[in-house]
Amino acid sequence: MGRITKKIVQAFSYLYRKMVVQRKQEANFWILYSFLFAFISSRLVVYFLPGVSLIINGVHVHHFAYGIVLLALAGILALNGYHEKKLRVTSVVYGFGLGVAADEFGMWIHLKDDYWIRQSYDAVVVVTGLLISIVYFSGFWHRVFVKVVDIFVRDGSEESDSE
Repeated sequence: MGRITKKIVQAFSYLYRKMVVQRKQEANFWILYSFLFAFISSRLVVYFLPGVSLIINGVHVHHFAYGIVLLALAGILALNGYHEKKLRVTSVVYGFGLGVAADEFGMWIHLKDDYWIRQSYDAVVVVTGLLISIVYFSGFWHRVFVKVVDIFVRDGSEESDSE
């Protein structure tokens, strides 16, 4: 490994520990990046290999079905405590399933076989933004939540005091 490559790896390792591990965001980090990988991979496969698909008894099985199966599997793993032993594996399975399922989101909404529909891109942008916000800005959102709850609790207690 070259000196520059080693420095880059060290920098990423440091940033990962500082921004992800210390903030207890490992699961969300792996969900985010496996989600993006799955979405991009799905789009590339469909674009470059348009004839590749699973057909069972004349029915085209869309890849959002694989995503739903992976989401269900990740849920079962999480509910049965597997995520405590293998957090990264469970997170990647969930993120990959979410990415593959969200890739065809527009097809769910319109119930049409239109892969390139705009709503699929919108869904991926929204989910990506949400996951980035959770991974990198969770402290901010936690403080906002605490402040909002405090405002409502304080307002609620002032109303009961005035009665």
